[in-house]
Amino acid sequence: MPDNYFISDDDVVKSNRIIYTPTAFARTNLIYLQETGELTALRPHESKRRDLRSYLFFIVKKGSGTLTVGESSFEMTEGDCGFVDCMQEYSHRSSGDLWQLQWVHFYGYSMDGIFEKYRERGGEFRFRPAGGCESLSGIISEIGRTASSESYIRDMEINGLLSLLLTEIMRNSWNPERHGSELAKRNDLRSVRDYLDEHYKENIRLDDLAAKFYISKYYLAHIFKEQYGTTINGYLGQVRITNAKKHLRFSDRSLESIGADCGYSDVNYFIRMFKKAEGMTPSEFRRRWRA
Repeated sequence: MPDNYFISDDDVVKSNRIIYTPTAFARTNLIYLQETGELTALRPHESKRRDLRSYLFFIVKKGSGTLTVGESSFEMTEGDCGFVDCMQEYSHRSSGDLWQLQWVHFYGYSMDGIFEKYRERGGEFRFRPAGGCESLSGIISEIGRTASSESYIRDMEINGLLSLLLTEIMRNSWNPERHGSELAKRNDLRSVRDYLDEHYKENIRLDDLAAKFYISKYYLAHIFKEQYGTTINGYLGQVRITNAKKHLRFSDRSLESIGADCGYSDVNYFIRMFKKAEGMTPSEFRRRWRA
């Protein structure tokens, strides 16, 4: 049995867990594991923490209980998931229907920004994945197996698994029973995005876009940023720069011609916006990528 694995059995909970100590490299550069495992409550109990530099994700495998974050409490039953910034005051408490949990504690230099984005996009402290918890549970189990392995690249492997876990959390964070109408509105944004993808060469104004899709421009701007993590102008700029990069790499067209074809009538403005996005001028980009 690996020396980072142990079984705890007392009158409160029975658990098996892996305590993990990452390398200095992992702490500085990766998303890294702190602890993972499973527990079964033997009697109702409460665990409270705060000021812990960690993020906790857990799945209720059986039974029920309550998750409290700050002043908000959430009843949790089998199939529910919790995702918490442990710097906040939080607690989880088993009900009389003693629960069984699977969890993982982790951290990394990029986690504060990732969790902030999760919350910005509507992610909740408690959610129920539309497709169930099997894939999430499987990833946590694989994290545990990797942490107990002798792989010389296990920190990199754990980083990849934690990144996959976060991707699935982001994908499954919406609770369809509670957000169905809002999700329908967000799905309508695909037609707006598709329009931008097709008409990026044109001079697109927010007023005209709102009128075309029969929606308030203020609401459109707000919900587009929530859904895609950028403003409409920001997204349009990404599409234009991406297409400009294709022309720079795979054609000999002039900067004026490429800029105009990507929605920039002024070549100097095109060069300025390209450098802002890529950290180099279009000519430098062409030279480096075609060398």
